[in-house]
Amino acid sequence: MTAYKLKRFPAPFDSPALAGVTQSCAFILAANWLMQGVRGMDRKELAFRLLLEAALTAALLVALAPLGGPASLAAALVLVHSLNFTLNGQVWVCARYCPWYHRNQAASAAFLVAIRRLLERQAWLEEAALIGSRSRAHEAQGPRSDIDLRLVVPPGLSGWLRANLLLLRLRSLAFVRAIPLDVYAYDSPASLGRLDQAEPLRPILDRRGRLAAAFAHRIAR
Repeated sequence: MTAYKLKRFPAPFDSPALAGVTQSCAFILAANWLMQGVRGMDRKELAFRLLLEAALTAALLVALAPLGGPASLAAALVLVHSLNFTLNGQVWVCARYCPWYHRNQAASAAFLVAIRRLLERQAWLEEAALIGSRSRAHEAQGPRSDIDLRLVVPPGLSGWLRANLLLLRLRSLAFVRAIPLDVYAYDSPASLGRLDQAEPLRPILDRRGRLAAAFAHRIAR
């Protein structure tokens, strides 16, 4: 069954000849379960993700020791990877490409208001911005619209840990409420320059004015 939204994949999976497979709900969910958005992560977020999976896998191996050797390792890896995909991933962002997915936009709008308030309460977090359609104040949202949110990791070990734990919290909340939240934490504001410069940006937090200075041409009005 083909998804209603077109999901972009790197070559050769974007071939029209493979579209019947690669645009299916099952393939999209499986591919995202496997990769879990690592291509969009900066180094600080990727390091946390790998360390978290390694730590959880090691802990689970102790519980699965009776299975023995390769079987316990394989089971631990699959369970931990699935848990990460569920609570620290973007399940509903992927599900938007499935024919059965629809989300009440009032629920998404209320969730966005709640997470903005949550971010504003984090005194240690200096920068966060919406991109995509949610950055345009007057653009109508559809039942498959997601929330594209980018945080900037503060300097130091404490900032790195806090930012990644905040990502875990936001993604877990989004999973429970079935909200398609596409959120990443970038190493610096400069990473926002990788995105389409014609795409608007709406700062939620810009405590030092760095986003406004660097991306004045993209600030949504």
